Amino acid sequence: MLSKSSYKRKRKEDQEAAAHVFKDFLETFQNPTASIANKTFVRSGILYQNNEEQTENIGQIYKPKPLIVQTKSEEARTAIECAKILKEAALSKAKKQEKPKSNLDLLKEELKLRHSERGEKERLKEEYDLSPTLITTESDDTNSTNLFVANLSSKITENHLMLEFGEYGPLASVKILWPRADECQRNSNCGFVAFMSRKDAERALKKNQHRDDMRICWGKTVEIPSHPIYIPNSLLKLYLPPPLSGLPFNAQVPNSTNQIETETDFENFDEFLQKCVIKVTIPLNKKVLTLVHRMVEFVVREGPMFEAFIMNREINNPEYNFLFDCQSPIHVYYRWKLFSILNGESQKSWSMEKFRMFKGGSIWCPPRAPCYTAGMPDELISSEVDRKKLSDAQSTRLISLIQILTIHRSKIAEAMLFCLNHNNAIDDSIEIILESLMNPHTPAYNRIARLYLLSDVLSNCKSKKIKLQIEENESTLLEVFRFIRNCSDDLKNLSDRDNFNSRVIRIFRHWDIHKIFTIDFLENISSLFSTIKPRDEDDTSSIDEPLDGANLLKRSLGDSVDPNVVTAENLNAKKVNELSEKDITKYFVPSKWDTIDPEEVEAQAMSTEKMYIMELEKDVKKSKDKKKKKKLKR
Repeated sequence: MLSKSSYKRKRKEDQEAAAHVFKDFLETFQNPTASIANKTFVRSGILYQNNEEQTENIGQIYKPKPLIVQTKSEEARTAIECAKILKEAALSKAKKQEKPKSNLDLLKEELKLRHSERGEKERLKEEYDLSPTLITTESDDTNSTNLFVANLSSKITENHLMLEFGEYGPLASVKILWPRADECQRNSNCGFVAFMSRKDAERALKKNQHRDDMRICWGKTVEIPSHPIYIPNSLLKLYLPPPLSGLPFNAQVPNSTNQIETETDFENFDEFLQKCVIKVTIPLNKKVLTLVHRMVEFVVREGPMFEAFIMNREINNPEYNFLFDCQSPIHVYYRWKLFSILNGESQKSWSMEKFRMFKGGSIWCPPRAPCYTAGMPDELISSEVDRKKLSDAQSTRLISLIQILTIHRSKIAEAMLFCLNHNNAIDDSIEIILESLMNPHTPAYNRIARLYLLSDVLSNCKSKKIKLQIEENESTLLEVFRFIRNCSDDLKNLSDRDNFNSRVIRIFRHWDIHKIFTIDFLENISSLFSTIKPRDEDDTSSIDEPLDGANLLKRSLGDSVDPNVVTAENLNAKKVNELSEKDITKYFVPSKWDTIDPEEVEAQAMSTEKMYIMELEKDVKKSKDKKKKKKLKR
C-alpha cells in the first residue's frame, strides 16, 4: 500500500511520461522532416525491364517533402481532441476500478435482459403460432380425469359442453379457451372437460373418440374440487327425496302393488303398509344436517324427555319443523339416524341392508352417501345414454308445440329449438314429427308447417354434424312423402293442390343445395311429385299465396277436417294424461295413526304448564334441603 506522498510522486511521473510520449506522437505526424533531420538519402540510378538504365540525378541528395501541411490552428485543435480522448479513457478506467456494480444494478440488468428475451419469445410465438386444429396435448398420467377437446365450433359454449359430457358423470370443471383479440378470425376453439372420477372420463372418451365435430384426447391432471359443478339428473335422483305420497313417513308404493280402489282394500291397510318402502335421503343443506346430528346426539344422551322439551320450546321456530312434520324427508332422516346410532352404528358408516323399524311397519332403505369420485353407476349410464328417448313430459311438450304449429317463423323456431336442446333424443323427436305428418286429419297448412319444422331440424343437425337414424333408414321418409302425395291429391281445388306441391318441391331443392340426403334418394321422392308442371317466373297464380290457413279454410278443407294434429292413440298422449291425472293421495283415507283420543294425547303430552310446575317443585325441594343442612350444622 503506497503512502499519499509516494502516490502523488508516482502520479506526477506517469503524467510526465505520458506528455513526453504524446509530444513524440505529435512530432511524428505533424512534422515528419524533424524525425529524419540527421538522416541523408542519396539517389541512385533506375534500371528498367529492357536493361536500360537511367543515370539522371545520380549522386544527388534526396530531400522528402511533407504531404500535408497543417497550420498552427489545426495542430492545436488536433492536440485538444487527442487530449480529450485520453482523458475520457483514463476516467472510465478509473471508474471501473473504483466503483464496482451494486446488487441493485446487477438486478436491473438481469430484468432488462429477461424482458428483452420475453419480447423475443412473444414475437416468435406470433410468427409460428399453430392453429387450434393442430394443437395436441397428450398426458401419460393414468390418474388424470381431464379431457382435452379440440376442433370445437365457435358457436359451442361451456353450457353445451356441460350438457354434452355431463351425462357420463359429475363434472369437476369445464373450460373453453376463447380466442384473443388478434385471433377472432379462428373458426374453431379448444377446451378442457374434467370429471370427478377416472372411470367416467374413460367412458366419455370411449363414446366420443370417433366423432367428426370434435377431437378428444387426455389432458394434464387438474385439481378435483370437493363438490362438482354439474351432477347428472339420473345421479341426482339417488340423493333427492321421493315425492309426497300421503303415507306415514312418506312411504312409497311399490310398482308391483295394486292401487287401493275399493272399500274392502282399506280393511287390509296394515298389510298394504308392510309392502311399502321408505326411502331415506341425506339432507343436502349442511346447516340442516348439522342441526339434525346435534339433535340426535342430545336425544341419545339425554333420552326422549329432551326431545319433548325441545318440541315445546321451539314450537314456533321454523328450523325445528322437522320434529313435527313426520312426512318431511328431514324427519325421515332424523328417525333413521336416531335408530342407527342407538343400534351401535357409526355416524359416518352404516349398513345398507333394508330393515323394518318395528313389526308390521314399512321397509326402510338406508341412505346412500354422496360419493362423486367413485364414478357413476353403470345402470344409470345405460339408462341415460343408450335409451336416448324423450321423457313423458318432454314428449307431451313437443306434441303440444306441434299441435299449435303454424308457418310463422316464431312458432317453427320455438319447436326447432326444443328439438335441438334435447339433441340426445333427436331421433325420437324426428319420429314424433314424422308421425304427425302421417295423421290423415291434419290440415294442409299444418302439414306444410311440420315439413318446414322437419327441414329446419335436419338442416341444423347437418350443420352440427349430428348423426341421425333417418339417414340410414330412408325408406321411412319415403313412405311419409308417399302419404303426403296422396293427401295432396285429395285436395279438391287445383290451385290449392299446386300451392301445396310447389312448397314441397322447394323443400326438396333446399335439401339438394345443402346435401342433406343423397341425390338418389332426392330423385326418388321428387319423382312422386313429377306430375307437377313447372311455372314461369312471370306467372302470378296462386302459387305465391300465403299458406296460412285462411285461403285453404275458405275452400275444401274448412269443415271436413279435425283441427287436432296428433291423436292420443298415435303418440301415447292418453297414457301421459292418465299418469298426470293420477294422484296417489286420493286413494287413501286418514289412517288410525292420524286419529288419536284427545284425552289420551292431553294426558301424555308434556305441556309448558307441566314443565313449569316440575321446575317449581325442584326449586322448593332444593330450598328445603338447604334449610335442613343449615340446621344440622348448627
